[in-house]
Amino acid sequence: MDLGLKGKNAAISGSSQGIGYAIAKSLAEEGCNVALSARNQERLDQAVADFEAKGVKAVGVLCDLSSEEGCAKFIEESASALGGLDILVNNVGGMIPGSIDSVTPEIWDTILNTNLMSFVHTTKHAVPHIKKSSAGRILNVSGVTGKQLFPGALTTTIPNTAIHGFAKIMAAELGPDNITVNTICPGFTKTESWGPRADGIAKAKGIEADQVRGGISAQTLLGRWAETQEIGDAAAWMVSEKNSYQTGTVVEVCGGFNKYI
Repeated sequence: MDLGLKGKNAAISGSSQGIGYAIAKSLAEEGCNVALSARNQERLDQAVADFEAKGVKAVGVLCDLSSEEGCAKFIEESASALGGLDILVNNVGGMIPGSIDSVTPEIWDTILNTNLMSFVHTTKHAVPHIKKSSAGRILNVSGVTGKQLFPGALTTTIPNTAIHGFAKIMAAELGPDNITVNTICPGFTKTESWGPRADGIAKAKGIEADQVRGGISAQTLLGRWAETQEIGDAAAWMVSEKNSYQTGTVVEVCGGFNKYI
């Protein structure tokens, strides 16, 4: 199916690896030009080369999205290099396992600035560009911990639930401009970053990391973790022209981890 993404311009934050890379890959395979952000120049350069090899324009912006200045830099350099923006995918973030007692003020500053405020600042600076598009799309990547209790995930549950509220508000504000704003909640996905996360959760619970991974698999209806490309392909649909009447929603791509009705 042609998703109508050929020739569109997309900025995807946190996209040199993991889910962000998979989303950029799915978009590039549909003919969408992509702007990537990362804090590691070597990984960023490799990702840009990978997507250029698919015949689309790809640019990399080295920046720290934990500050508004970094978010503004990402958007302005992306829009300038690509010649405008049609799509924004907010993807940056991560988990630091802990409890209300163990998470320090410094950790909270890091988590909230990166996992939440980066979405706010990047959206703020992207909206003027996206309003010029005939099919503007904003997609936020949160996670299942924003929808269902997962003990030990305090530092993702709080920003993820806030992201859902922020997306709903922005969907209302931008609806008159024909810009859709949605959120995708990936389930537990085979990414490099989940190695230390599983270790951290295991330490907090006094078990082995393999037990953490196996326990999560057992909680899904499909009995497994997601592949990154499964998330990337779902995200590509969400920002496509084929998905033109869905806004303000939270879509779970979690293999049945969330079981409420």
